[in-house]
Amino acid sequence: MRALLTRTRAPRRAALLVAGVALATGFAGATATGATAAPASAASLAGTCTFDSPITARTASVGTVRIELRYSTTTRCAWGRITHATPGDWVWTQRSYDGGKTFERLDIVEVRSGSDTHTASRYDSGLLMRACANNHLTGATNCTAWY
Repeated sequence: MRALLTRTRAPRRAALLVAGVALATGFAGATATGATAAPASAASLAGTCTFDSPITARTASVGTVRIELRYSTTTRCAWGRITHATPGDWVWTQRSYDGGKTFERLDIVEVRSGSDTHTASRYDSGLLMRACANNHLTGATNCTAWY
């Protein structure tokens, strides 16, 4: 019985630790006006987003990590990409339905190996999106401008 209790408590402790780190480093996605969720678009539900015909719409950096908001001109979908990163760095996207006053955080992805990674491609026609990253070595977080 004691072994069973130990096994069930460890994941809870780990989950609480991860949640605490996420809040402390800004992964919660909240701004002064707060984060909000909005309904998914028909295109994103249908799985029509791809990485076809990409452009780099916005860039930023956090330390040595380069943040890019990429955009598919054919499917009207966007995604975040980071380069010059190290394992432990994170990238995610934010999508706003009200001009950037509030937003939903999407697809947080950690660099597991190598020096780059990207998020899933998400529908954003008529909406605003930006890409954000956290440099785990410095603890700093930054985002691109809205696009």
